[in-house]
Amino acid sequence: MSKTVLYMSMSLDGFIAGPNVGPGNGLGDGGHRLHEWFLTGAGAGHQGAADHLTGVNREVMAAGAVVVGRRTFELAGGWGGDHHGGVPIFVLTHDVPDGPPPGSVRYVTDVHECAAQARTVAGDGRRDGARGRGGAGAAARRAARRT
Repeated sequence: MSKTVLYMSMSLDGFIAGPNVGPGNGLGDGGHRLHEWFLTGAGAGHQGAADHLTGVNREVMAAGAVVVGRRTFELAGGWGGDHHGGVPIFVLTHDVPDGPPPGSVRYVTDVHECAAQARTVAGDGRRDGARGRGGAGAAARRAARRT
């Protein structure tokens, strides 16, 4: 069975994005600085990231599924439907949007079901990575312990 891991970058004073977060500015003004350590040398959209990562960075990019809250997903532009390597993205949301989801995205309205689906898809020996600005990442991690 897979393990659920919550990963994110945070400044020492508790911020995970810069001010003025919004569409087209998902990390806020200057917020990219919190994440540069992770993707140094990767192209836009994370291309080539797995080729040079080591340690925790390689482990995060090896996740078999990604769980994210809807706000984070939308602010990130949905990563174009592919967070990394085509792994499924499970978006925890209160309301499923109309129309088909992009790429490998799956909208889920129940946190326990979201965690269970991500763990199943990630498979044995792989991790599903939970991430987000609000409570979605932490809620998915708690739910995964109960499933």
